[in-house]
Amino acid sequence: MEIGTKVAFKLEGQDFTGEIAKAYVNSYLITFESTDPEIVDKYHNKVIISQKQVKAID
Repeated sequence: MEIGTKVAFKLEGQDFTGEIAKAYVNSYLITFESTDPEIVDKYHNKVIISQKQVKAID
């Protein structure tokens, strides 16, 4: 997948969608939006997720 690809992933048991901001060897830096203040405080709308746990969406 390339930078800018829209993806779906799970984080702390919740489903999220986001966009790939950077690709690493086995993972992606993903930017996402959340309305949960705890998630926003902990991750600041960015998270690194393994490539195996990310699915591209249309």
